[in-house]
Amino acid sequence: MICHRQIGLEQRDGDDVGRDPRAMSADELKQLGHNRVSPLRALRLKCLDCCNESAQEVRLCTAVDCASWPFRLAKNPWLSPLSAEARAQKADLMRRNRVSALTTPDKNQVQIDASDFDRLGVPKDTAVDLPSSKLGVAEGGAS
Repeated sequence: MICHRQIGLEQRDGDDVGRDPRAMSADELKQLGHNRVSPLRALRLKCLDCCNESAQEVRLCTAVDCASWPFRLAKNPWLSPLSAEARAQKADLMRRNRVSALTTPDKNQVQIDASDFDRLGVPKDTAVDLPSSKLGVAEGGAS
């Protein structure tokens, strides 16, 4: 991530701040070294980063007050287990979607270009979290 770091930064009041990732292209994120991952996977990767890439240390983590702690094993502890009926319904839906995907052609470029998602804008004046050093807060602790 070091070599293209400037791609992810912008100037605000003379200081470097992180750009809003919602306003960045997928290519820019890739140049920064980021890959497309699920939010749970991203939390797991952060936990591994915090624990020096040791899965065992992540498992044994004692930072129970960390917001990521319940998700450190890449599972959402707040999800209720599916009933047998709900599981069967989801399996049936997945089966139908697979068959549909095989028989339905992909979107063409015109359909992709006309997507409503692309018309969504990111506010120009999005809130920026300043580093704790700028807020007068002592730094330290787990990241």
